[in-house]
Amino acid sequence: MTDTETHKFSNGLQLVLEKLPKAKSAGVAVGFPVGGRTEEPDVSGISHYLEHMIFKGTRTVKSVDATFEKLGARNNAWTDVDATIYVAECPKKYSIRVLDLWLHLLSEASIEPEQLERERGVILSEYFISEDNPDYLVEKTATLTLFKDHPLSTTVIGSEETIKAITHSKMHDYFRSLYSPPNTVVWVSGDLTLDKLIDCVNGHDYWTRSVKGSAVSYKKFQPRGPSATELRRPTKLLQVGLALSGPTGSAEERASLQILGSMFSSGQSSILRRRLVLEAQLTDKLRTITPCYKEAGMLFTTFATRPDKAKKVLKILTEALSELREDTDKFKEHFGNAHNHAIGQLTTNIDSTMMYRTLQGAWETLRRGHCSWDELITQLETLDFNEFKENVAEISRPERTALILAGDVREGPTRKLQF
Repeated sequence: MTDTETHKFSNGLQLVLEKLPKAKSAGVAVGFPVGGRTEEPDVSGISHYLEHMIFKGTRTVKSVDATFEKLGARNNAWTDVDATIYVAECPKKYSIRVLDLWLHLLSEASIEPEQLERERGVILSEYFISEDNPDYLVEKTATLTLFKDHPLSTTVIGSEETIKAITHSKMHDYFRSLYSPPNTVVWVSGDLTLDKLIDCVNGHDYWTRSVKGSAVSYKKFQPRGPSATELRRPTKLLQVGLALSGPTGSAEERASLQILGSMFSSGQSSILRRRLVLEAQLTDKLRTITPCYKEAGMLFTTFATRPDKAKKVLKILTEALSELREDTDKFKEHFGNAHNHAIGQLTTNIDSTMMYRTLQGAWETLRRGHCSWDELITQLETLDFNEFKENVAEISRPERTALILAGDVREGPTRKLQF
């Protein structure tokens, strides 16, 4: 499934080609290990803001989306806590031109002061919309509390104050400092040859010359929980969020976090969903994500229920955590289903769209130094229950737990929680 060729330029830029024989389309991604974790607190959100500005073009490319469209390409970008990636999928015959376009945009972006000010209103609008979304608010609070005092404890979009504090000079300095060749991963998926991609990069002086860039440092994560937070909001439903941090130093630890996420997900086999539906009149489906960063990962589950069911919901969640920690064998019967679900989800996503495949390849390379779909799938397939059990005992420790309630919480139901 995975056959990659890698070329590392003398200035540190890493180019990876995932060879897909007979593929008619190609994926092209350029990524950087920058995001919330690399931002100073007073300009939190600058990576996301800069992502918007890249799409304002350069002196010679005024309409970015239209230029991609002429090449038959679908383009996008994502900013996360630890990485920002610019990606496009296109017909194979235009892949070199798409890479050339990304490299041009990411070295020659105009970032004009007038455009910066106009876009500030768009960014602020996104911020206010996200703050009104209970699902997002709970996830943001979970991240901030779970990774307290660590660089991963950050938001991607920032705050109203920090968005307003981002100046043209600060953005320009941030762009030139961190979006540099030594921090760059170029990932291309398709039926291509590495030499043509190398020639494309060599055609841009900026990406091949030796330049100084700020290195991204990584700090060991030490869990500091448990924590329980109540966000009082005049809403009809109570949004609940449960977050667990997990070690990600080994393939087994990461696979265990993903399988546990499948156990908590919204499928029919979810160990949480059944109890919540039967005992707490669950009103909204569960959503579970398991991002695996370099120093740690997070399992985050959120759902909505009636405010008067808060105590019952908390009882179900704390009992599930206790059982995971002390009686994991009880969940052995669910392991097979969750195991298959995690494998199926990964393989389906990889094969579904070229954009997803390319995006995740770049992300994995930024976080781990390399990516192999065969290895990732094998890691999941070969994990046995005893390895899973050992890792879950660590993931479910009280100090790795954060619980958030957002809504019309009047009685302080989290005050007497026993994790």
